[in-house]
Amino acid sequence: MIVRAVVPCHLEAPDPALLERIGDAVDGVLVVDDGLSPAETGRLDGADVLRLGGNHGKGTAVAHGVRAAVADGADAVLVIDGDGQHPPAAIPAFLAAAREAELVIGNRFGDLRGIPLVRRAANLAASGAMAVVARRRVADTQCGMRLMRGRALHDVPPPPGGFEAETLHLKRCLRAGVPVAWVPIPAIYDGEQSSFKALRDGAQVARALVAG
Repeated sequence: MIVRAVVPCHLEAPDPALLERIGDAVDGVLVVDDGLSPAETGRLDGADVLRLGGNHGKGTAVAHGVRAAVADGADAVLVIDGDGQHPPAAIPAFLAAAREAELVIGNRFGDLRGIPLVRRAANLAASGAMAVVARRRVADTQCGMRLMRGRALHDVPPPPGGFEAETLHLKRCLRAGVPVAWVPIPAIYDGEQSSFKALRDGAQVARALVAG
């Protein structure tokens, strides 16, 4: 199985050392530039970069990156954020889970104290609502560290949009009967600037739960 990583980034470019660690665990890394400043784009010299020409939203960045990775021959795509919140050390566990599941998602709920209070409340609410909509128990619905293969990659591809696209993709996969698994990962928040805006993006996530 050829696995390529897609690393969407906005505001700040990923650390080259992080990209190297990701690359050591997969078969290639594609950084998606979703509106970096000129100074930040210079930090990506030597990396494989897909530039979108402005900020289009995380879901759109992921969707473009996934399509590019598949066109480049990937059988599976790992999405991992470039801000250091997702541990490359967990990638082998994602690959192992993907032997059975076609969508693998990180689960930070074993480390709730590591998640800022507002984000924690939003994540718990979204997971509870998803469980009602999907009529099955689900874990972390908002974690952006995900591995897709099979139907989750081709029949139910990740949609464009903002942060709500992750919720919408999961809901569509569950409704389509795509096997989904969760892998425990730590919640890493070190005060970095986040593109997630609680009220705006939280409202979009809520709409994705009841529509689409």
